[in-house]
Amino acid sequence: MPVSVDAPVAPTRTLQELILATHFRAPLPLTVLDLADWVGAFSDFPIIQELQPLPVSNMPAPGAPQFSFEIHPVGTLPRMLLRTGDGRSSIQLQADRFAMGWSRIEPLGDLADYPGFEIMLQRWSQLLSRFEAWTTQRFHLRSEHRLVEVNYANASPLNQHGQQKRISEIFKFVQTTGRPVNVFNTTWTESVYPPAEGRLTGIVTAMVALGNAPPDIPVVAFNFTGMAEVAEGHESKHIMNDLHAKIREMYQSAIVSDAA
Repeated sequence: MPVSVDAPVAPTRTLQELILATHFRAPLPLTVLDLADWVGAFSDFPIIQELQPLPVSNMPAPGAPQFSFEIHPVGTLPRMLLRTGDGRSSIQLQADRFAMGWSRIEPLGDLADYPGFEIMLQRWSQLLSRFEAWTTQRFHLRSEHRLVEVNYANASPLNQHGQQKRISEIFKFVQTTGRPVNVFNTTWTESVYPPAEGRLTGIVTAMVALGNAPPDIPVVAFNFTGMAEVAEGHESKHIMNDLHAKIREMYQSAIVSDAA
């Protein structure tokens, strides 16, 4: 059954991709036959890709604002990416996680039909329920969630209306000197929750940089990557709401209104 599509309520010129994901406490015992069965169960996502598996993600230790990774053993099954026919929506599966995505299919800088986070979270709940029904039927289990992610990738063309925007016109924390800047990047991390017994349980990392988008269009990229632990007895969608709220707060505090 396809996921219901609602009318867009938050059209955007900058958002390129949104990913919602959950990481399992124990990897699924997937085989090639299981992946084939999963692809069949989600036939409303007919475009199929095999990708390299992503490394295991863990929350960073305090004072180390980056995720820690473990290398997958040789022979791990591929990560499966399925897309709808128009390329707008996607789902991903590898043994330790399940993810859903929204992607821009409009040209860079044009308004894109993004429906807003609340509707995306509703779609996530629908797809997660379908996925859990599949794991129950296939493995007679329902995976417990260990971590959740909310990731936004944004890009804004620097050349707009025949003029090139200054970085200080986009970011509130940049002081302009009137000099041209060829390279710019910065990263900062904020905690979503107070540390628990000295451990971080939820963070959002913002990454800002100048770059180029196809076909060689100068852009400023600003991405927000949120990750948080899921405590036993808590629903992952509530924690995703917390990550989204922190991302929104960071965005509004850093980006000049109407600049992007």
